[in-house]
Amino acid sequence: MVFIRNIILVIVVVLASSVAYAGDDYKCQINRLSLADGDSGNVYNMYVKNYVGKEFTVERSSGLMAGALRNSYVTKPQVIDRGSKLKNSYKVITTMKIEEGAGVGSNIYVLNILEYVERPNKPFVFMENEVVYFGSCVHY
Repeated sequence: MVFIRNIILVIVVVLASSVAYAGDDYKCQINRLSLADGDSGNVYNMYVKNYVGKEFTVERSSGLMAGALRNSYVTKPQVIDRGSKLKNSYKVITTMKIEEGAGVGSNIYVLNILEYVERPNKPFVFMENEVVYFGSCVHY
């Protein structure tokens, strides 16, 4: 009887810890996007075809994005706010000045994930220069 009680206790502890623990990183899916120059035409359609429905991940500690969207080519992202349940979003910014890249222009990447939203799917917005992506992220 004690043996069965100990087995049940172990199972309950393992299940509780796996349910209570969600990873710290994010897995995100792009749902829509918008271009500063307008949301129609060949360029817009190319972006939709190549990005909507695609996924990327975010390493929460460093802010590094990988997958369909990236925020680090030469320079490193900077986590501005790790977010919280108290109306603070997770925020990351990466800049690349003209002299840091290929010499053809500067770039800015800004990620904002609404960490405080009380549901598993956290809305995000990501700006890459003149393109803005929208979607949702989950912890994994």
